[in-house]
Amino acid sequence: MRNWLKYWPGLRQYSPFALCVAALLVLPACTGLNQAAINSLQAAYQGPNRNFEAVPRNPAYQYMQVEVPGAASLTVLGYQYPNLQVWYAAKGEVVRLQGNRLLDTTGLNVNLANVQYTPGAQTQQTNMKFDVPELGLFNVQATLQLQRTEPPKSNLAKRASEQANAGKGLYWYSETLSSPLPAALEGLPPAIYGFAQPLPEGTNASQLPPAVYGKQCLAPTYCLEWHRQ
Repeated sequence: MRNWLKYWPGLRQYSPFALCVAALLVLPACTGLNQAAINSLQAAYQGPNRNFEAVPRNPAYQYMQVEVPGAASLTVLGYQYPNLQVWYAAKGEVVRLQGNRLLDTTGLNVNLANVQYTPGAQTQQTNMKFDVPELGLFNVQATLQLQRTEPPKSNLAKRASEQANAGKGLYWYSETLSSPLPAALEGLPPAIYGFAQPLPEGTNASQLPPAVYGKQCLAPTYCLEWHRQ
């Protein structure tokens, strides 16, 4: 992850909490946040082996662990629209989720931008249009196909499952990009979501409940994982 943001997309839309987060690197304290939340944000990983369980949590805030290859962060929910969540890390990374899916990211080595999701032709399909600026890709169009799958083998997915449903685990679904993709995205793995409950038969892919765990790849070898905690 990069140490600071290239830009703050639409920052004026967000709460004073978001502005407070932006100041964490230059101010010793911020009146908009409890000290425990400040400590949590400033405890962002320098590597994949840091133990987040030791970081103090403030129950007034929602936390999400985010991992990319070689780095990870503990993020705090800064703003929530009806179907949009904006998560902030202490070093300036921003992850926006629309439902379970990535809407955009800022401050990563590879970022997703200008994403649009629309209902697909079938219940289990969603149309997606997006940019990956670092790969020189713009206005890429694809169709996502939702289906049951096996759990991923990552450590974060394993921990998320172990902590869910009193140890009973999560219910796993994948979304495969079924349309032809640019050469730079050939071999892109499917997105994977872990839900606390199985999806009812016929659930529309555009109306999914919140997922506990998600993984979405921005490039064939660069995937972003998140675990709502």
